[in-house]
Amino acid sequence: MQLISAIVTTLLKSALIIGALVAVLFAGTMLITEAGPSLREGLETPQRLDELQEEGHEYTEMLARQQGESTAHDARRRALEIRLHQEQQRWEQQLEEELVAIEEAAEQQIDDVQTGLEDHIEGATGAADELVARYCESWNPVDWLACRAVRRSVEATDERIEDQRRAVEDAVDHLREQARKEAEAHRQAAREHLQDQTAEFEKQLGDSLDAMDELAAENQQVQQQLDEIRMEASTLRDENWLWIEFRDRWPYLLVVALLIFAAPYLRRTLWYFVGMPLVSRAEPIELHSLSGEGEDTPDADDEPLIECGKSKRTLQVDVPPGEQLVSRIGYVQSEREGAKSELFFDRQAPNLSYISGLVLLTRLQAVQAADSTRTVTLGTPDDPDTYLMTIDLKDHPGVVLRARHVVGVIGDITIDSTWRLTNLHAWATSQVRFIVFSGTGTLIVEGYGDVMGQSVDGGRQQKRMPLVIGFDTRLTYQTQRSATFLPYLVDPKREPLVVDVFEGEGMVFAEKNPSVRKHRRSAGEAVAGFFLDVFRKLLGL
Repeated sequence: MQLISAIVTTLLKSALIIGALVAVLFAGTMLITEAGPSLREGLETPQRLDELQEEGHEYTEMLARQQGESTAHDARRRALEIRLHQEQQRWEQQLEEELVAIEEAAEQQIDDVQTGLEDHIEGATGAADELVARYCESWNPVDWLACRAVRRSVEATDERIEDQRRAVEDAVDHLREQARKEAEAHRQAAREHLQDQTAEFEKQLGDSLDAMDELAAENQQVQQQLDEIRMEASTLRDENWLWIEFRDRWPYLLVVALLIFAAPYLRRTLWYFVGMPLVSRAEPIELHSLSGEGEDTPDADDEPLIECGKSKRTLQVDVPPGEQLVSRIGYVQSEREGAKSELFFDRQAPNLSYISGLVLLTRLQAVQAADSTRTVTLGTPDDPDTYLMTIDLKDHPGVVLRARHVVGVIGDITIDSTWRLTNLHAWATSQVRFIVFSGTGTLIVEGYGDVMGQSVDGGRQQKRMPLVIGFDTRLTYQTQRSATFLPYLVDPKREPLVVDVFEGEGMVFAEKNPSVRKHRRSAGEAVAGFFLDVFRKLLGL
């Protein structure tokens, strides 16, 4: 029965796997079938747009050439019209001049003939008058007979003169008629020649107009093709604008992406080789002279000024008689008899208490019996990976702690802050304000993974900056760069650039794995926490 059940189960799993593969293959086939043509068209669109652009350039150049030829033909036509008009005026002027010359020549001949005739008539008349005066005025009979002969001769001469006058008039009419005929013939010849010239010019004009009409038709055809190309290009741009934008912008986007990708590495390289060597030369930070009251030498009983307990997830602390425990809300896990609310950790410094987050605290008094202590159990309410540790102070000048790591205080502990705005080490660690806890009592601190305190006995102690949660103010504090470059360049979270260096006598407090808290954040908390953590770290919180 079990064998049959196993076989059936295997068959069902195989069938489900085969069905899932068939569904994936079908979806892939449908995706390729539907998206393939669009993808291919999108990939071919830039090439087609380039081809359309080249064709558009060719047609635009052709259109420009045709327009130039049309302009040239139009100029030629205008030149032919002007030339025809000038030729007509020249031939008409020449014809008028020739006609005037013919008329003047005819009139000159007429004047010459008439002048010769008048001179002849005048000479004959004068001679006749002399003969008449000579023979007809004499009383001599012989002269009288001669006078009669002379008179008959004069009459014959007058008749001949009259005949000559009529002949001259006929000749004048003939000359005028001949001049008119010559002028008419010349005018006719000039008109025919002008008509021939006009016909030739008109033929040339007609050819030019025909060529212009052909150019206009070709121009219209080219313009129509150019409009079609532009319309097709516009349609392709409208339909495939995303591909076109990507094709035009991807080099710039790639450069920006490379710059964004390489910016952290460039920044780390500059900080490693330029920034941190300069920071390392700065004077170390000394806080003991301004950290508070008390001396850093042991008291008369030779008790240590500072001592750390063991770190535990659940911590039990003793509240001595006459003392009180002030803790953050939710950390007290034992009985809470007599618990009261405390608005500020230090009523004399409410602003500092509020900024440090030490507000809305739980205060527990010790038991009333003078010789009894009260044991209180403390634990992190919402994180199982958090460890707690006690730091016991006695007349201590102060320890620097990040306020968010302080969860409880027992005894006479005061809080103060000091700034280091002009020190490069402070800016290298992004912390310019240091919160100092001093006096006599116990500090309860928390850390992720583990929390510990290490003594520095007159030597030199190095610690990775993200792990440090506090240090003794009697120590000098400075920074130096990490010894290895490539691990820092590749993964600065595991190998940070800045290493804290402490010198003197005192203690350094650190946690084991502070990144656990960040890994448990949601996306929204991580984005908001990035800016909030920078601000809190700058103020020493």
